[in-house]
Amino acid sequence: MKTIRHFHFGPRPAEVLRNMLAVSLVLPLHLALPACAALPSPVYQTVPGAMVQETGDRVPNGSRVVPLFATVTFNLAATPPSLTAVITNAVLEGGAPFTLTVRSSSGSQQVDGSWRFTGDYLRDIQPSGTQYLFDWKFSAPTNGQMVWNGVAYWAGGHIWYVTISNVAVVPLPWLDLSPVGPASVRITWATNFADYRLEHANSLPPLTWNTVTNVPINVDDHLAVTLDIDALERFYRLRKP
Repeated sequence: MKTIRHFHFGPRPAEVLRNMLAVSLVLPLHLALPACAALPSPVYQTVPGAMVQETGDRVPNGSRVVPLFATVTFNLAATPPSLTAVITNAVLEGGAPFTLTVRSSSGSQQVDGSWRFTGDYLRDIQPSGTQYLFDWKFSAPTNGQMVWNGVAYWAGGHIWYVTISNVAVVPLPWLDLSPVGPASVRITWATNFADYRLEHANSLPPLTWNTVTNVPINVDDHLAVTLDIDALERFYRLRKP
């Protein structure tokens, strides 16, 4: 059984949705952005078993292969396009794995449809800046999946780099919400998740989750259900049986 992760709503977005629609979503929630339309979801995750190679003069034996587990969030509508990667087992100079958030400072789409992002590998923990940099490329989506290549490296006086080679990243379940007229709301999700069920509850934490009985239809390459709005607040999630 697989369920999308809960995500905390900031107070202003949550209040807006409650007041306008009387509907809430168990997040991730996506308010659709045109530039992201090519992605089934703005959030991707490495597949189990992903590995990278760390090399450097401070790495034991000069080189080692280490696992990689990361969640990558794209904002392709930003100027420039941006990326945030949360790596739960990042490595640095041969040390023990640690949790690291990496944010891009520049991003662009390449002529082959792929996306390139660069920035300071350690800026989240050293805001003044470092010489630990990254240069990553993500392929254009194929069947929803993207391929991650690139390097994190030291730009100073000794050798250190982490090479990412052909690591697959797959989309995570994601719900879109949009109003349809004054009394209805449409909830959509990518066809990649056609085997997931849309469920609702009246509170969090819920007493029970109930399956939405409306039959999803195909709308612009997404699955969609249109629901009437009433006075009750509701929370929605996708769940894989």
